[in-house]
Order: sequence, then structure tokens, then C-alpha cells
Amino acid sequence: MNDLMPFIVIGVTSGSLYGLAGLGLVLTYRTSGIFNFAHGALAATSAYLFFTLHYTWGLPWPLAALLIVAGFGSVAGVGLERLARGLASTRQATIVVGTVGLMLMLQGGLFRGYGVERRTFPEFLPATTAFRISGVAISWSQLIIVAVGVAGFAGLFLFLRRTRLGVAMQAVVAAPDLLAQTGASPTRVRVISWVISSAFAAVTGILIAPGLGLDAVVLSALVVQAFGAVAVGRFSSLPLTYLGGIVVGLLAAIGTKYLASHPPLNGIPAVVPFLVLVVVMLITPARLLPKGAGRLEGSIARARRVPPRVAAAGTALAAAGLLAVPALVGTRLPAYSTALVFVVLFLSLSLLTRISGQISLSHAAFAAVGAVTFSQLTMESGYPWLVGIVGAGLVTVPVGALLALTATRLSGIYLALATYGFGLLMENVIFNTWLMFGDHASGLVGRRPELGPIHANSDTAFYYVVLAVVGVSCVVLVAIQRARLGRFLRALADSPTALSTMGLGLHVTRVLVFSVSAFFAGIAGGLYMAQTTRLGAPSFNSLNSLLYLAVVVAAGAFSGFLSSAFLAAAALVIVPTYLTSVTVELQSLLFGAAALAAALVADGRVDWSVVGARWSAWAQRTTQASRELRRRSPVRDRHLEPHTAASGAES
Repeated sequence: MNDLMPFIVIGVTSGSLYGLAGLGLVLTYRTSGIFNFAHGALAATSAYLFFTLHYTWGLPWPLAALLIVAGFGSVAGVGLERLARGLASTRQATIVVGTVGLMLMLQGGLFRGYGVERRTFPEFLPATTAFRISGVAISWSQLIIVAVGVAGFAGLFLFLRRTRLGVAMQAVVAAPDLLAQTGASPTRVRVISWVISSAFAAVTGILIAPGLGLDAVVLSALVVQAFGAVAVGRFSSLPLTYLGGIVVGLLAAIGTKYLASHPPLNGIPAVVPFLVLVVVMLITPARLLPKGAGRLEGSIARARRVPPRVAAAGTALAAAGLLAVPALVGTRLPAYSTALVFVVLFLSLSLLTRISGQISLSHAAFAAVGAVTFSQLTMESGYPWLVGIVGAGLVTVPVGALLALTATRLSGIYLALATYGFGLLMENVIFNTWLMFGDHASGLVGRRPELGPIHANSDTAFYYVVLAVVGVSCVVLVAIQRARLGRFLRALADSPTALSTMGLGLHVTRVLVFSVSAFFAGIAGGLYMAQTTRLGAPSFNSLNSLLYLAVVVAAGAFSGFLSSAFLAAAALVIVPTYLTSVTVELQSLLFGAAALAAALVADGRVDWSVVGARWSAWAQRTTQASRELRRRSPVRDRHLEPHTAASGAES
């Protein structure tokens, strides 16, 4: 027991912070119906700002903490409430995209302002021993952290139960109109809840940073640790949420003790929140999971139908341009080949998000499975290149089907959380096994095709091979859209309840679309391996899945299914080769902002023809008013007075 006690102390301390973060998430989910993926990014931003005020500018830490918690928490809360109000009427998948975009935007801003290097964050709380338990020293800093967590939970619990405003927060989602009739403003109630949630995120970020250091990605992943706490509380119960945070912290700490020296099992503590989330989701009846904001059903924004002749001419022109690329771009040709690889990946992701209305935050893991399969088939087993590419897609299909089967009972935010957790499980555990990258510390290798006259070392020949694969993928996916399966997928997005009348169930359709999407993602992974010839696990981290989703959604806001994939690939791969100032960090900022903006105008909620008409009418009214003011200007009247008087005298 004495050997276990240090880990119990660490688990309770960290778990108290996870519970505090979970309380903020549950509060805003109860009052606005929106699960904020950017909650961890708010904590990271708060930690960086506190570091600047306290360690760079020399402000006392209590004053710096007060300024961040009260000041930044209030500003962030007001802004987030406005954002939540704009997203509340969209589809649930769009809400996820908006908050993920905000998360990437905040991370990119921190990268630009502070750099990507991890910085040490000195302990600012007293680290002296307060007392001992079974010979284990408990420091004042650990005691303060637990006390802050308990005080936050108790204060919020009593606030919601004993105050009029707290009771109003519990009613603002279910009956905002009735709440307004009592004299309470629903908007004011939501603003206060978002301010409290942002303040909790700020406190959590400041207190957890000394143990993790200043790292935007690591601190932003705090929301992942809160997944399990929120799941235990079933997205509604504050006591169970805080208790869930303690449980997650204890499981992770104890798991570290027993699994740290047993790779790849040493990655399990990092995914404990996801494991807790899955268990809770599987044993909780769907009717007991609260309904969030957004629409489960409803039409997706569709691109306006282009006349057949115009579409054919545009396709022919685009094909001619792609065929001419090797003669035009010179030494930048490998970047264009990589962009074509990402076209296939983005097409597979668009099939989920754009056509079927589903969401996947684990597409980087699908691509990793395809890359590893391609390497093993072509390099270790000696199969032909084409067999390796097709095999990469086929082996990835069961992975996508398994994920879909596991999440058949989930939709909306719950499906997004499950897919993100699956990606984390793959990254932290499966990637490190012999099945993936475990035995290859320097990465796996791939090779270029050797098909008759096509030589492996020819960049031009490989470009045309990838272009052919992209062409086949486009033809197949367009055929799927126009076939009966395409109608099923659109029904899955527009009206899931109508699927039964079409002869196919919701679960079967979801498994089908995830399987097809995984197939093309696996092919993209194989092509990526062939293009770069060596890849490791860092190339497929979970953050990439979030970035891919943001890029696809941003590109698809004003373009069609196929064109959005090419536009997204060009923005992600080709533009940085010409604009060297567009770094990966700046890409995260720009794509996050673009995804957030696209989410706010998604689902056809903005009719740009109406916007243009209103703008024209406003401009016409403004011009008319300006002319009227000039006509009635006092200066003009004074200028006319002498002339008028003289005319009167003459008469």
C-alpha cells in the first residue's frame, strides 16, 4: 500500500483538475447544449497568459491569476456565448466543426505568439510539505489544488441549487421562452454560464501547467482527460462529473505504476478517459443521454446544380490543367503529388461529413493503417505495387467497420467523441505495437511503382500514377452519390428515421459509409507511403485528424463535393510551397478560423443572394440619405441665404 500511495496522491490531485474541467464542460452543455472541444485550448491560453503576466512581467501570482480568471474568463465567456448562439440551430456535426475550428485557431495563435517549443513552467504554489499520509509527503501545492477543485464543485453545486440564477440555468435549454416570461433573460443566463465555464478552464490551465509545462497541444488535450469525467456524469450530473474526474485520475496514475515498463501497454493510461467514455456509452441507454443543441435531422447545404455543359467544360479544363502540371511546376512536382494523395483522403472524409452528415475525428488513424499495410505488402511480402495499394484500402475497411459498430448507438457529439477517442487509442497504444510502427523506430519504408515503362525514381511518372488513382476514386465516389447507396447516405443525413422506409437501417448504413470512407482513406495512406518512401507514427497523430476536418469543411463551404477536396489539398500542401511564411503553425490558425467561419454559415442558413440584395438595398438607402443630408445641410442653407435675400430686395 505504501508503494501505491504516491500514485494515489498524484491521481487524486490530477483527477481534481480533470473534474474541475469536466464541471465547466457540463455547465455549458446543460445551458447551451453545446460540447466545447475548445475547452482545453482555453485552459492552454490561460496558462500562457498567466506565464506572461507572472514570470515575464513580474506581477504577483495572485494578481496575475485573478486577472486571467476574471478578465480573460469573462471576455472568453461572452465571445463563446455569441458563438454558441450562432451554432445552436445548425446540425450537430456542424457544431463539432465550429468548436474544433476554435480549438485549432487558439492553438495556432499560441504557436505564433510563443513558438512551438515546450517551455518549463515553474511551480508558483508553495511546494513544502503540509503533512504526511503513510509516509508520503503531501505538499501545500497538492493540497491547494484539491481544495480548489472541491471548492469549485461545491460552489457551483450550491449556486445551481440555491440561487434564482442557478435554477434559471437549468431551465434555459429546455424552455427558454417560459424562462423569459419569468423575467429572466435567457441570453444573460447563457452568458453567465459560459463565463463560469471559461473561468473554470482558466483555473484548470493555470494549476495544471506546472506539471505539464507550456505546450499548447498537451494543455489543449486537457479536454480529452475530461471526457471520462463528463461521461461518468452523463453530461448532466455535477457530483458524478467531479467524482468521475477523480476516478479517471486514479486509474491513469495507478495504470502508470503497473504498465509503465510494459510497452505498448504503457500508452493505456493516456487513453483511460476514452476507455471510461466507451464503457459508459455502452452501458447507458440512449434515452438517458441528454440531447444537445443542433439538429439530428435536416438538410445539408447543397451546392447549386451546375448545367451539364458547364460541368463538362469545367471538368475537361481541370483535367487538362492536372495533366499539364509536370511541365509547369518544375522542382515542386513532389508537392503536387502529395496534394493529389490528400485529395483521396479528403474525398473519403467528405463522404462522411458532406454526404452522410456523419463525423470522423480519426481519419489520420485510417490513413496510418493503410500506410502500414502498403509497406508490409510491398516491402516485406513482395507483392506488386498495385496489390499493395488495393490491399491498403481493403485492410482498413474492417477498422472503419469496427469503429462504426462500436458507435452504432451514438450520434452527434457522442459519435464525435467516440471517433476522437478511437484515434487517441490508435496513436497511444496500437501504433506502438508490432502491428504498426512498434518495431520500426525510424519509420516504415515504401516504394514507387514499377509498372512496365514506369520507373520508381521518376517523379513525373509517379505523379501520373497518383493522378490516375485520384481519377478512379472520383469516378467511384460520384457513382456512389448517384446510386441507391447515395440516396441512403443522404437520408442518413437528412432524415435517419426515413431510412427504414427505404429498406436499409440506420446502423447498416452507418457501417457502410464508414467502411467505404475507411477504404479510400487507406488507399490515401498507401499512396502517402509511396510518395514519401518513409513514414513514422508522428505523421498520423490525432491532431492531424482535427486539422483535416477543419480544412475539408472550410473548403466545402462554397464549393462542390469534388472541387472542395482539390481546394483543401491545395491549401494544405501546395500553398505553403510557394508562400514559405505560411508555416504549419499559421496553417492551424488560418484553417481553424476558416472552419469556424464555415460552420457559422453552414447548412444553407445564409442565402448569399438575399445577403447581396439586402446589401444593395442598404447601400441605396444610404446613398439617398446622404443626398438628402447634403440638400438640407446648414452650410448649404447659409450659402443660399444672401442670394435669397437679394432676390427678395430686387422684387
